[in-house]
Amino acid sequence: MSEVFDIRQEIPGFEAAPGIVPEMSEEIRQTLARVILDETVEIVTNNRRAQVRYDGLKEGAFAELFRPLVDVLALDPSVDKPPLRVSIDRASKLGLVPSQKAIYERTTLSKIQSNLGFRPKFRFQDWMKADYVLAGKRLARIVGGRPTRFDIQAAGKGEFSNLGDFPTVDEVKGRFGRLAIFHELIGYPSCRGWVDDDYMDWSVAFYRQNPDATITARNLDNVSAAGLGPSRQAIYSNYGSLSKFQDLSRQHYETVTESESIDREQRVMDAIELSQHEPTLSDAIAEFDQPKDQSRILQISAQFRLARHFITDATPSELRDMSLIKSPDVFTRHCMNKASGSLRAADVEAVALAFGVFDDLWPMYRFQEVRLSLVM
Repeated sequence: MSEVFDIRQEIPGFEAAPGIVPEMSEEIRQTLARVILDETVEIVTNNRRAQVRYDGLKEGAFAELFRPLVDVLALDPSVDKPPLRVSIDRASKLGLVPSQKAIYERTTLSKIQSNLGFRPKFRFQDWMKADYVLAGKRLARIVGGRPTRFDIQAAGKGEFSNLGDFPTVDEVKGRFGRLAIFHELIGYPSCRGWVDDDYMDWSVAFYRQNPDATITARNLDNVSAAGLGPSRQAIYSNYGSLSKFQDLSRQHYETVTESESIDREQRVMDAIELSQHEPTLSDAIAEFDQPKDQSRILQISAQFRLARHFITDATPSELRDMSLIKSPDVFTRHCMNKASGSLRAADVEAVALAFGVFDDLWPMYRFQEVRLSLVM
């Protein structure tokens, strides 16, 4: 049974309402911080907050009503991230701050964060593209399908309390270029305006998930109805017949997989050759306990090159240790912490693309997240 926290019983005499928060001891602060951050604790709502009116408050004065949450969580706006929406909700139940509803009736969360000294527009600077995709998938589960622009807009405003932090439409577009690309990556491709390359890429994804299957009219009807691929009519319009599309797509799949295998072997050879001239990389590969694992060799080599690029003053032992980090996401955040100046996750991804090692760290084929498997 989960813990139930009633501030009136747990901290007798501590009567709080937005704008009327009494001074607190360090012990009380730590207790409130624990309750706010531990979502398993059920908070009994303090009804005194309903007595507070915010009419006539200017934006800055209204934002200051959220200062107690910053103080309770001991946040430094110059270096820490702003409080999560769920923390605002829980602090509001305790009577410490106004509710999210009160925020959106008057202003935006970003403006509140800015007035408190945080840099809200940079709150997703440490998000990898994979973080965006995971958040997008969570939103899709909540709305029951492809998130619309309005769904994303609402999520960015915090209107889905069980979603957690979510970027705005502009932040998503800034990272992916178009919402259509974001939709595709979270498993909901838009087939409007497709050309031959798009159909072939989609067919490759289908065969990767169903190596021994054939793309049939029934398959197309099912994926089209689910919003996961092209319709039978689109195939007929672009290829004349289903049999022609089947032949071309199977040939394309075999060509792509063969080319990938050859390219992969060449990149492994290049990595080994580089290690012959770079003792630090050679040591890192030698420390790896499965030297024949091509994926790991490519990852170690990629991380070595990126670490050397971003951490120009790294010692050989630091380069070796960074090269051996198992998670590319952890490696990226390590670079961000170690690099001089401001380095974002997007910067690391961009240089990885320029070096041709992005797929060695985050292997992903197009339409990978689209549910095309015939085996459920």
